[in-house]
Amino acid sequence: MKREAINPPNDWGAAYQMNQAERITEITQTINFSGQTSVILDSNSTMGISVKHPNNLREQMKFILKAIDGLLVQAGLTRKSIIHIRFYTINMKAFLSSYDVYVGWIKEAKIRPPQTAIGVHELAAPSLMLEIEIT
Repeated sequence: MKREAINPPNDWGAAYQMNQAERITEITQTINFSGQTSVILDSNSTMGISVKHPNNLREQMKFILKAIDGLLVQAGLTRKSIIHIRFYTINMKAFLSSYDVYVGWIKEAKIRPPQTAIGVHELAAPSLMLEIEIT
């Protein structure tokens, strides 16, 4: 897979480890990942899952990024394979104050995938604050 960064002259996205666009060529397959949240199996819960790190966005981000790493390994991929990332959050202020966790994580891969951060009213469980979706 080859990546070509496409950015405006001032490249303001560099501070956020983000390209405004990327041309992806020589790609042989695409895997779309479901949105990942900070949930764990819980046989005592009605739905069979519970929230890990309830109402703590920073810890949820760490948990989710670790889960994404695990899924990438299962798929035979690495972080370098990520071509887009989408964040859904119920608290943009808390998200932005925890964004450094993501920056450190993605910097290790030496890539800057395009990304979107979307503020939403709620997620699948009341104490979830973040969902991350990757392609």
